[in-house]
Amino acid sequence: MDKLTDDIQRTIRALETLSGRASTASDTIDELMDQLFQQKIDLAGAKYSTSAPAYQQALQSMAAAANKAERALKDPHAVAPMVPAIEDAIGKLARLLDSFAHTS
Repeated sequence: MDKLTDDIQRTIRALETLSGRASTASDTIDELMDQLFQQKIDLAGAKYSTSAPAYQQALQSMAAAANKAERALKDPHAVAPMVPAIEDAIGKLARLLDSFAHTS
């Protein structure tokens, strides 16, 4: 598993925990988790270069999202700032996946 996939999985695990807690469960968290899970599946079937700019941007954004998601596990006040970080990472992953579609 490469670093990007590992960070996606870290984020999914954190979101699963947050979704299971009454104090942090929300439709938004469930939607983010669903999107990341689908992107993880799509990424697994793709061939990509880890040196490509789109990959590097997705990697950096996903690492930040994973860190914020794990921080939110410890501090419920960190859930609100976590959401835009994950949305940004999802957007960068979508651009990365889209770049595969145009080069295949």
